[in-house]
Amino acid sequence: MNPTLIGYLWCAGAALASAAATLLIKLSGQTGGGWSPLRLLLLGGAGGTYVAGFVCYSLALQRLEISLAYPVMTAITLALITLLGTLVLQEALTPAKLAGLALIAAGAFALSR
Repeated sequence: MNPTLIGYLWCAGAALASAAATLLIKLSGQTGGGWSPLRLLLLGGAGGTYVAGFVCYSLALQRLEISLAYPVMTAITLALITLLGTLVLQEALTPAKLAGLALIAAGAFALSR
């Protein structure tokens, strides 16, 4: 398989892990006050997910230039966060958010050229 394609796949894995960790952190804050076992479990899951994302990103950097890997990972992460916020947390998907995502995607695409 093409090493560049594998790099993009590792970026996508890092982005997925980052988005999942962010969602877990958000959900942990909705468990009520204090440090309940559920909140600690969610935060621990977020920490573990960030570690997995770190590993994925380090593997992506072995195959892609940093000036390409980071924008691609960030663009994918932001799109996933927006999707998760809309689907899981019922956050509004406004035209401004969609326009922002389009601009971010265009910027990542431009950097990849």
